[in-house]
Amino acid sequence: MPPKVTTFKELLHKKILIIDGAMGTTIMNADVSLEHGFESLSFLCPELITSIHRSYIEAGANLIETNTFGGNRIKLAEFNAAGRVKESNIRAVELIRQAISEAGAKDVYVAGSMGPLGKLLQPMGELSFDEAYDVFAEQAKSLEEGGADVLCIETISDLQEIRAALMAAKENTKLPVICSMTYDETGRTITGTPPEAAIHLLERLGADVISANCSTGPEQMVELSKKLVKYASVPVMIMPNAGSPDLVDGKAVYKMPPDKFAHYMDQVLENGVRIVGGCCGTTPDHIRALRELVDKKYRNHEDFKPAKRAGIKFSSRTKVVEIKKAPVIVGEKINPTGRKLFQEELKSGVFSRVRVDAEKQVLAGAHLLDVNMGVPDTNEVALMQKAAFVVQNAADLPLSIDSPNPAAVEAGLKNFVGIPLINSVNGESKSLKNVLPLAKRFGAKIIALALDEKGVPKLAKDKIAIAEKIIEQALGAGLSKDDIFVDCLVMTVGIGVEPALETLKAISQIKQNFGTKTILGISNVSHSMPEREKLNAYYLMLALLEGLDAAIIDPTAKETQKAIKEFQKTKIIDYPKLKEKYHQKFVDLAEAWKKMYKKVKRAADEELKHKAKISLKDIAQAVIAGDADTIKFGVAKLLEDNQNPQKIMEDGLIKGMETVGKWFSQGKYFLPQVVASAESMKVGFDLCKAKIPKDKVKKAGTVIIATVKGDVHDIGKNIVKMMLENHGFEVIDLGKDVPKETIIESALKHQASAIALSALLTTTMPQMEEVANELKSKGLNIPVIVGGAVVNEAYADKIGATFGRDALDSVKIAKEIVKKIGNR
Repeated sequence: MPPKVTTFKELLHKKILIIDGAMGTTIMNADVSLEHGFESLSFLCPELITSIHRSYIEAGANLIETNTFGGNRIKLAEFNAAGRVKESNIRAVELIRQAISEAGAKDVYVAGSMGPLGKLLQPMGELSFDEAYDVFAEQAKSLEEGGADVLCIETISDLQEIRAALMAAKENTKLPVICSMTYDETGRTITGTPPEAAIHLLERLGADVISANCSTGPEQMVELSKKLVKYASVPVMIMPNAGSPDLVDGKAVYKMPPDKFAHYMDQVLENGVRIVGGCCGTTPDHIRALRELVDKKYRNHEDFKPAKRAGIKFSSRTKVVEIKKAPVIVGEKINPTGRKLFQEELKSGVFSRVRVDAEKQVLAGAHLLDVNMGVPDTNEVALMQKAAFVVQNAADLPLSIDSPNPAAVEAGLKNFVGIPLINSVNGESKSLKNVLPLAKRFGAKIIALALDEKGVPKLAKDKIAIAEKIIEQALGAGLSKDDIFVDCLVMTVGIGVEPALETLKAISQIKQNFGTKTILGISNVSHSMPEREKLNAYYLMLALLEGLDAAIIDPTAKETQKAIKEFQKTKIIDYPKLKEKYHQKFVDLAEAWKKMYKKVKRAADEELKHKAKISLKDIAQAVIAGDADTIKFGVAKLLEDNQNPQKIMEDGLIKGMETVGKWFSQGKYFLPQVVASAESMKVGFDLCKAKIPKDKVKKAGTVIIATVKGDVHDIGKNIVKMMLENHGFEVIDLGKDVPKETIIESALKHQASAIALSALLTTTMPQMEEVANELKSKGLNIPVIVGGAVVNEAYADKIGATFGRDALDSVKIAKEIVKKIGNR
């Protein structure tokens, strides 16, 4: 084999690269048996796989992907091959090496393909972050051992899944990693992630290339590629399908010709993309057209120069929060400290107050939400995990994970999807040792508390000394100055005004000496004091005038809101006058109340005052919010008050879900919110059904649901099933890879109102037509609903079925069918 002249990463930064086209489509056109899965062909038909690789190399591809898209143990288990991960991945790399040798090629690199696991991660599914990580790590290590040059994590729609895959790849191999997500025509993933949110997270976790592939054709990728290049500071790759497929003689055919494909990809390259290739339907001819384009127009392209990104940025699953004007507002209210009733609720597993506090702070203008689950005599790790799920469903803001317990911090980091803040690390050796590695690993920013084994210092110089120690060790652990927010810590003015003023001095000196950001837990200054809101507001103003970047505050407090607005309107030239004014206000108020310190009773913990009368509208609203706790309480109360359970289901639970469906179709809600609403709705349904005699349960209809013969993908099917059940349908789930005979037999046995079929592959989509034709031949007038990634309305019309665009659309269709034919 000819020696390489350079590494993949070096070459990537010097020239435009071309990755190959569709392995799956080419295999399917070869008309071989897929009984044992695509990956098995590396053993059963090695000549076929090698010839496909060679055809793409000869067409001009520099980067060839292994036949391992489903080469993880979860996907291989579907073919009883979970124990063959290592040999399958190593074998796949060997076949590309053989093809490179046969073609006599040089500077051709092997990309180890790692596709989705086929299961949803928590809280949308049952797969945990750790389980997903382990599965991806096993495959990544196998590909590296086999000799891959780069890993390509591709066709992922869930940011949490690709995060687990990227971390597994980076922590268990030394290979560069391409991260490729699949976006729909709205420019978001199905779970609601826009490119900028994905890029911000994946780059911090070490992605070497940012990419988009599949789902759409090259014309739709033109605008998307522009966004990726705009937000990414690493090279970008684009791999579109060859347009949308048509069904010809029972086979999916991609009709976009190579020249048209290259025409759109020219625009993609003009946007600054560094790697181009093809996904579903692209052939060696499409890749050859790209090679001709690149050689003609982009041969002498400039070396890649990383873009520099400025500003304070955090992110969540669905947005990037960039703060251009101080202060960054960190909402402090999700904290049970001193709130007895809140603590009791959390002990009993009730998170309604967490949700309410999150929603209120979002409306009040918070940029981040601090989440503290420090309740004595509880499993803080489990509470933090659940709180992360609840808050992310209630708000689209980044989180501040607040705990002195490293295990609880780690639980929050694993289950929050985005770039969070860790509250906090301090100058104690134990804290530095345990927390800094977590921050680096998960790409989090940190709050550095100016305290150590001796406690909280009173003087500014001592606070600064501790801060310097933490900053030095944080930089040594791989964090940057932009990742560090120093909290100089303020104590209550009840023990003296001077220490509070010393903290203010430290803020400006920290910024001047070290160039890091500063943050402050403002409300500590008024601890156990009356008129807390005014004290907090005055002190916040003084801190902002000293250069404070971020504040942990109650954003709903009116005095605080006023102080922030006044500060942001004030010109720098007027700062001295404003500082003098608020210094006097603060000192006067603090001195006036200091004498009463320890004598003043704390305000009583807020009480949860459930409405004396719960309405069906309240139930519907709880479904919309995905608030299972409120539904459980509310439905139980309505049932105690002898409310008709059928009416609760129809006018409360289902009404709420109808709004969820509308918001989903409008792009206001995404899959995580839909799943949360559906699961919370099920809680209410189960309570209602338990009160109705089985023979009196009003059934919306009976639906047979299955993934068709040859197809083993069932995520979409499972979501449709859940939605149908939550709308009162009896669903007979036949599972995946189901032959037409079994489907029809079951439909007759259960007197089905409709049959719902799912397919994700173009090769299995024709099985839907076979079911429809079999029904016609038998004279059975059972309506068929079809759906899945490759299915469209034109195909549904062609076979005489109805197209279910998504889970909620399928429910709507099923209801219309029942309305027409009557419930059976």
